[in-house]
Amino acid sequence: MKKLFALFVLGFIALSLCGNKPALAEDSVFPSPALNGPTGIVRIPSANVIPYRNYNIGIDYGSVVTSSGISSTETRVMYKMNLGTFHGVELGIVGGTDIGTANLREGVFVNMKLSLSTGEGPNPLMLAIGVENLFSYTETDVYMVATKYMRQGPKLTFGFMADFPGQKFRPLGMAGIEAPIGETLFWGADLMAGESLFQLNLGAKLYVTPLFAVSVTGLNVLDGTQTKDTRTAYIGFSWANPL
Repeated sequence: MKKLFALFVLGFIALSLCGNKPALAEDSVFPSPALNGPTGIVRIPSANVIPYRNYNIGIDYGSVVTSSGISSTETRVMYKMNLGTFHGVELGIVGGTDIGTANLREGVFVNMKLSLSTGEGPNPLMLAIGVENLFSYTETDVYMVATKYMRQGPKLTFGFMADFPGQKFRPLGMAGIEAPIGETLFWGADLMAGESLFQLNLGAKLYVTPLFAVSVTGLNVLDGTQTKDTRTAYIGFSWANPL
């Protein structure tokens, strides 16, 4: 598994240094991070990347939702930051606390994403590859994802993810949609599915300004047992270029 990670990172760096300078598709708001850090929908990453020399930060506070309601003791804080380090390259970090404790989780991990397409035209198809939670013993995954802009305003995202629970390779499919409700409110839904895993996530983002968004997120809303996350509700914000 370590060899796979090393090859993936080396390939990522090599591609980013080959002069690849994709133009970003036009959006009315700044790309915001998914819960796990990279620019995305609710839980899964999208093929959008932060523009070169821009950055954003985000914080989410969540509580586990049990059969009797929202737990006041099983809470979690997530924080993240992303930076457009090269044209078409997004580099970020993600960290937080473990559910039910005030202790920081395993560590602060690295997210990387490389755009593979130009994103030109009024309704482009964006492509990207990436890695989440690099250097984690238990949560690292790699992915390839595509995002298609539709004429009516929504964006469809679909792709492939692979993680390594118990040092074993596990392929997963992922898909999602993000659509505007008016000019400043966006709703999103995404899912991850595999041979024995299925997880549905829902969320909404209200952009107070094109750079500042408040979000509400529900992970594993169907409360499945074979999932990546427990059923958790989050409220948070993301802010682009605050300084």
